[in-house]
Amino acid sequence: METTPQQKDITIEFDCQFRINMGQSDFSSIMKAFLMLLPQLLEDFFQKVLVAFGEYEMACEKKSFVCKCCGNDTQFIWKTRHGKATTVLTWFRYITLKQLQVECKECGSKQYITRMLLGMEPRKRVPEETRHKLALLGALTSYRVAEKFGKMFGWAIDKMTIWKSVQQVGAGMEFVLDENEEPRCEADGTGVGIAGIAKRGKELKVLVQYKKGGGIRVAGIDIGNYNGSWDKLFQKSIGVIKKFKEPFLLMTDGDTAIFESLKEKVTVLIQRCLWHIPYQAQYVLWSDGVKRKSKEWLHVVAELMEICAIRSLVDCPDTIKAMLESKRARLEKVIAYCKEKKYEHCVVYLENARADMFTALENRLEGKTTSRVERLFRTVNMRVNVSKWSTEGALNVTKVRLAYYYNGFDA
Repeated sequence: METTPQQKDITIEFDCQFRINMGQSDFSSIMKAFLMLLPQLLEDFFQKVLVAFGEYEMACEKKSFVCKCCGNDTQFIWKTRHGKATTVLTWFRYITLKQLQVECKECGSKQYITRMLLGMEPRKRVPEETRHKLALLGALTSYRVAEKFGKMFGWAIDKMTIWKSVQQVGAGMEFVLDENEEPRCEADGTGVGIAGIAKRGKELKVLVQYKKGGGIRVAGIDIGNYNGSWDKLFQKSIGVIKKFKEPFLLMTDGDTAIFESLKEKVTVLIQRCLWHIPYQAQYVLWSDGVKRKSKEWLHVVAELMEICAIRSLVDCPDTIKAMLESKRARLEKVIAYCKEKKYEHCVVYLENARADMFTALENRLEGKTTSRVERLFRTVNMRVNVSKWSTEGALNVTKVRLAYYYNGFDA
């Protein structure tokens, strides 16, 4: 198996001399002339460095590579330093290199060592460093814009190469709960435009975990049907949830399917997102035919906002008990008011929500009771709203984008 050579300091003398005809000396002309020289300059520099390190390896008693046929790692001779041409995608463009080939003195087999010196897998044309840079670029802006930005700064990489990098890097990313972070999570979903399906045809489901030092990290991503199973999102994290010594608190916007995928596997405390309560109440009031900003509409929404306002740093048990009694009594009055006005959708919504509205407060669990996923979804929508996607295309670009903003991925 080939390995990357150990780090070493080698002095390489690199002299270059080019001849180019120029008619003007303005900034633009000089930059355009340099971009014309860039491919040849890159190729010459890469070739010079690879030959120097190849010579160093051949001078070592034990090599960083072994013969693929007999396993010999000491006895080799040069076959050629400028063999068969191969292409490699650098950060700027593809370059053509003449491969370095050695011959095993034990069995006579020949092998190329160029990619071993570059730290690349055999026969691969795109190094991981290049792929990650292109994937991040494609996740932060549209593929067409990414291609344009590259051309502005001397790249010669087309948007399809950027797209492929996003798909490959995104497909290889996995997100799971971290047992060293907080046992506090949020689960929510947002619609994504899928080609061939009307409007926002699929739902992007995201699980985020609170970090001990503040902030959040992504612990799960999946795309599926609306109101569909959340099993795939949670299945990799079930084992981690069981390891937490503290109660595991999951905040949701009220989607019961989220809880259904967990309740038979682990013990989870459900906290309804208190931001969503008055926000979604506006929709159910509309469903009941209540005019927006009318006296009745304002009364219900204002009361729910007051009920859902939770003061932080309250740790006195008696105070918490009194707060809970006050808020629950106030909520019952709102439900009674809606029943009196025959707001049937609103009544059902509030009755379903009340059981899990104050879980965190009642159990004296620290942490927010309002969702932070909404800000995350704005980050998602800035990219996926650009066009219609395939399911896998939307999932992979979202993985790379969120990994950059929340999980420390950086090219």
